[in-house]
Amino acid sequence: MQTNLAQNAVQMCLDAGAGDARICVSSCEQNALSLYNRDVDKIHHALDQSLSLQLYVDGRYGTFSTNMLEENQLRSFIFEAVALTRLLEADECRHLPGADICYKGGGPDLMQLDPEASAVDTLAAKTLCNTMADCLSPLVDKGPLQLFELNFGSSLEQETMADSAGFLACSKASFFSMSASCSFLDVDGARPQSWWVDAGVNFAFLDARKCAMTAYERGLSSLGGKQISAGNYNVILENSVASKFVMAIMSSLSGNSLQQNNSFLLNSLGKKMFSSKLTIIDNPHKQGCFSARLYDSEGIATRYAEIVENGVVKQYFLNSYCADKMGMQPTIDTASVIEMLPCGFTQSCPSEVFGVDEQMLALGKGVLITGFNGGNYNPLTGDFSYGFEGFWFENGSKSYPIREMNISGNYIDVWNKLIAVGNDSLTFFANRIPSLSFENLSIA
Repeated sequence: MQTNLAQNAVQMCLDAGAGDARICVSSCEQNALSLYNRDVDKIHHALDQSLSLQLYVDGRYGTFSTNMLEENQLRSFIFEAVALTRLLEADECRHLPGADICYKGGGPDLMQLDPEASAVDTLAAKTLCNTMADCLSPLVDKGPLQLFELNFGSSLEQETMADSAGFLACSKASFFSMSASCSFLDVDGARPQSWWVDAGVNFAFLDARKCAMTAYERGLSSLGGKQISAGNYNVILENSVASKFVMAIMSSLSGNSLQQNNSFLLNSLGKKMFSSKLTIIDNPHKQGCFSARLYDSEGIATRYAEIVENGVVKQYFLNSYCADKMGMQPTIDTASVIEMLPCGFTQSCPSEVFGVDEQMLALGKGVLITGFNGGNYNPLTGDFSYGFEGFWFENGSKSYPIREMNISGNYIDVWNKLIAVGNDSLTFFANRIPSLSFENLSIA
């Protein structure tokens, strides 16, 4: 049904006078459940189907969306959309990408659909949340834990994309997530909070007890936090937060940032900008990962690619528009599944588990960052300053919690101080970023 609707809509666009058109038809079923302590706080269920248009009319470009999918209503909507697009300024860089770089069908099964997804209903969600509540309820008022909030969400999505150049592709995906958030009362009156999440494309793989207890234990271990003296320290970013530093690189390599001269990595392609220990990969066909994909939002085929290799910038993320504006060839609009090659302090690629404990042992002493809170970042210069919480570690283990501190610097300088990349990435995040070690970073 989606395929027919998408193809018919493309023809309607051409009949209305568009030179080219891209149509995306999507449907989504969503469920959500929230518990505040043991009480059900929210239940949500939604069914949605929509159609989005990208129109190319006489050198002009317009985007529109609607959920009016009955044929006569849709045809009227499209005719009006084409007329409105003609009122816009012409832009010769707006066009469909070349057919030679677009996805042509086939490819691996990305295993993004749980075959039992349709059977996951509100009762299943409540059972999962109650399992988390059973773990945390006995701990409330018997110690520093004051309250907790539990959330579950699911989505079952189907999407069909078609364009006037003959592109046609369909995808189906499921996604399930749950989280636990705990609020504590510290001895000094502070009320620190902690959280944990579990997520994936398969409902059966969610671990409610582990999610709840991880949130609790992380919060409990943060009690009694204090400040340390300002200075330069060895710093480890835990795998749950390390993506903050990595995504600054990714956003600065995007076509929008580069084309608008709002990137600290402008003119960096082919240049060594970072430590030789930094290699970042886009692995878009990783099976079972909900952000994997065979093609991007323009239909351009995705491929395995080195984004940064041994510190050298190897790829920008350029859709057809930004590529034309910059006089370059299109690559892909954004990364799909970001991964990093592990690199130890002395060995190039450790085969054993190489996580936070091993890095603390190797560094001896320093700061382990487990959470960020607030701060600012200048995408043009790469300067940043973030509040954080975490731990002081010494003799290879955590000594005491830290809070109300700031880490600051410049991303080019900081990434040149990278000294180790773990192999302990969390599988329930879209970006598979491991724990990272840096030397001589500024803490205040």
